Amino acid sequence: MSPQKIGRYEIKSELGRGGMATVYKAYDPRFEREVALKVLPREMLHDPQFRVRFEREAKTIALLEHQAIVPVYDVGEEDGQPYFVMRYMVGGSLADRIKDGPLSISAAASLFNRMASALDEAHSKGVIHRDLKPGNIMFDRQGEPYISDFGIAKIAQSSGATVTGGAIIGTPAYMSPEQAQGDQIDGRSDIYAFGVILFEVLTGHQPYHADTPMAVVVKHITDPIPHILDINPNLPVAVEVIIEKAMAKNRDDRFSSAQEFAAALDAVAKGQSSEDALKTASIAATKIQASAKTRLGGKPAGKTQAVAQPNKNSAESVTATMTAAGGLPVLMLVGGALVIMALLAGGIFYMVSQIANNNTPVAPIVTTVAPVLPSPTPVPPTATPVPPTATETVVAPPPTDVPPTEVPPTPTQAAGVGIGGVDKLAFVANNEIWVMNIDGSNLKQLTNDNAPKTDPQWIPNTNQIVYLSGKNIGMADADTGAVDILTTFPNAQYLEEFRISPDGKRVAISLNREMYIFPFDLEALRKIRNRGDILELKDICIKYTGDTLAAIKMKDFRWGLNNGIVAWMFGGVDVSGKGADLVRIQDISRCDATKITTKDEFPGTRFTPEDYGDDMTLPDFDWNGEFFVFNTLKRNNVWGFLYSYDPETHKAFKLDVFGNNRCCYTSPRLNPDGTYIFFAYQDASTAPAFNTQFYYIPIGNIGLTTDFKPIEMPADFFKNQKEAPKPSLHFTTP
Repeated sequence: MSPQKIGRYEIKSELGRGGMATVYKAYDPRFEREVALKVLPREMLHDPQFRVRFEREAKTIALLEHQAIVPVYDVGEEDGQPYFVMRYMVGGSLADRIKDGPLSISAAASLFNRMASALDEAHSKGVIHRDLKPGNIMFDRQGEPYISDFGIAKIAQSSGATVTGGAIIGTPAYMSPEQAQGDQIDGRSDIYAFGVILFEVLTGHQPYHADTPMAVVVKHITDPIPHILDINPNLPVAVEVIIEKAMAKNRDDRFSSAQEFAAALDAVAKGQSSEDALKTASIAATKIQASAKTRLGGKPAGKTQAVAQPNKNSAESVTATMTAAGGLPVLMLVGGALVIMALLAGGIFYMVSQIANNNTPVAPIVTTVAPVLPSPTPVPPTATPVPPTATETVVAPPPTDVPPTEVPPTPTQAAGVGIGGVDKLAFVANNEIWVMNIDGSNLKQLTNDNAPKTDPQWIPNTNQIVYLSGKNIGMADADTGAVDILTTFPNAQYLEEFRISPDGKRVAISLNREMYIFPFDLEALRKIRNRGDILELKDICIKYTGDTLAAIKMKDFRWGLNNGIVAWMFGGVDVSGKGADLVRIQDISRCDATKITTKDEFPGTRFTPEDYGDDMTLPDFDWNGEFFVFNTLKRNNVWGFLYSYDPETHKAFKLDVFGNNRCCYTSPRLNPDGTYIFFAYQDASTAPAFNTQFYYIPIGNIGLTTDFKPIEMPADFFKNQKEAPKPSLHFTTP
């Protein structure tokens, strides 16, 4: 029978019970929130080892501060019974999601990208998890993964004695060979577990199977790594190399860090060969180590210090206790090599399960002006979920002094013509920032460093452009051609959005998947290098706050008609609990992360866009404050079908601009009053010679005619068919 109250916490239900602890769902009346409360069973209090280990678990997690580690809110004791209070993870576990089927390679890359920095952070503090498995990877309401249960971790900088008297604790299905044999371990033991989890995530099956848990352990020590392509032949061939390296029997052959592993996986997900992926990962590892060395004041950073185990010739080295998958205890006898295996009744089993995601309906937005939308093909409403995709961060080299290139205008083009309140266009082509008049005249190259770039945007009421390039926010002047770096975030893992409000008063930034909205000030921005610098700014409107609507993996952001209503696209979770690219309209007018309210969310339950790509993503969208345009993913990374969505009626329309359901579109943009739409187009019927063309047309004419003329551009101008132009329209009036 569950207690009614522990400390100030009101017990609601039991979530899980194991040999070490019991976990309850509880309510914290002080902060009015649900929490997970973990307590040591009273019958275990007579055993000091259990209590010591329980108290160490709380202290261990308290040392770890990271956005992807389940946070501990409180630690206490009630009637001699110790407990600690953690965030209640409503999104369930990775084990739950694997039951629904394997993940895509890009979804897996996104998952490990987030967890990798958390694991490396723990390793840098000498903490080794020792029991990584899908059941210890939890999700919050937005679908973000967190690593939980560092309770059996050992502190690498401890005296070397173990509180279990030399016992090896872990789960046989995910245990590294050195951990199973009682050898010294370091962070690469967790890298091995990452490899096992990746195998399971991509196939739905663990790599090794046997009749007993002990036999599974033996396979980890002695058997070759199974070929993942034998189970899932649809995977890229290169993924097999990634798993083989992560699960190498010799830990010296594994990835040196979790982020190196994640970088290699992300490269494979983006189509790189195994050789190129490993090179990409190696470069990433070098940069991570250099950054860590700088952060530690010149101390070498790299592999986690090994954890000392008892002398293998002593009696203590003979016994190792492990958690069996079905709750069965395992006794393993070890020496220089595996000698005898036997089962022992009794042992340690630790299990935590989570309740499925609780979904809260969102209220529809009410707009004052109904937009004029075309009516070609209404999309039927549905509740079909869509999974998220991975993102990539590229570190850009500093701009060079090579002068910009100007392309002479075509004689028939008129210079400087404003159409629909738009006179100029900034965009990305061939890794550079370009500008031109909206009719295609005066085409001009601004940057010339060949570093990948994205999201150019005009600073309101100026001819200056800002853009993202790796961890840099670049700046270019369309009149003078001057290029500079506005600011850089050298230690950031992600820099995914930087969006200035139309009135130039605020800016939204997504740094390390944490969202901040604060006053736009060029001089203040030049001094910002990290999260701490942002938090020192005055008049911050929204700052990242866990368990709020501001705690999201934001992919794209748009301002509404005023600074109080915004829209953002993020990788979230659908009502079914599966991953989804979603767009939300949010009211941030109270400038408080805890008071953000959702006005609408789509596609979600509103509709299902036709012809989603395999990864079911929304590569791009735009919003003029009244209605949306967006494109799906069909081919070439960012190209798909074009749609509009009216948040007042909750209806979506497929914009078949050229008739016959022709593909493909990307980078749609609206003029201020929504009468014109810009988009890039590749005619899929001309494959493989895809030619990128720009169009700027009256949106109301779609469905009335298909005779639209592209903006005139030089022949063979676009060299990369998979590149997203990410255009920005320059408005003629504020």
